[in-house]
Amino acid sequence: MMSRGKFVSAIALLLCAMAVAAITTQAQQGPQRRERDPLGFLKRAITDASAPALTPDQEAQLKSLIINFHDAQPNEPDDVLRAAHEAYNDAILAGELAVAQAQATIIANRSAELSKIRLQALAKFQIDVQAVLKAGGQWELLKTKFGDRLVGIVGSLAGGPGFGGRGPGGGHGFGFGFAPTRKPE
Repeated sequence: MMSRGKFVSAIALLLCAMAVAAITTQAQQGPQRRERDPLGFLKRAITDASAPALTPDQEAQLKSLIINFHDAQPNEPDDVLRAAHEAYNDAILAGELAVAQAQATIIANRSAELSKIRLQALAKFQIDVQAVLKAGGQWELLKTKFGDRLVGIVGSLAGGPGFGGRGPGGGHGFGFGFAPTRKPE
């Protein structure tokens, strides 16, 4: 028969082996991530406004609008903006004020053009979302509860900072060039 000390040691060893197996299995599976509901913020606003909940059809329409909006946005920095920033940096390094000022004009004009395009796309997106919410009876209640803040709530569905997502240079944030880095040559 096994002595009491050996029995306790065997149990402790078994528990350690089980703990190591559980940790190893969890590490191999990686962290479990919950997928964020892109409509979560809107759903909370709808609840706060005591409006009818989104129907499955509305959720599908809104998710489709979000996907289409994101797919229509540039994923890469704008080549014109990138080239203008590089030329601007080169002009500054060379001490060429006139060239730097000319490039600054190109940067400002292209940034304005890209912002205009994005704001127009965002306006269409928000009006399309409004139509979905009007059809479901949520829009007027949301407008009564949130007033002009509703524009921000609806715009948040587009994602991203500021006025709703990717900045004027494409990609995330303000795009290439607002503080560009160049590799030493």
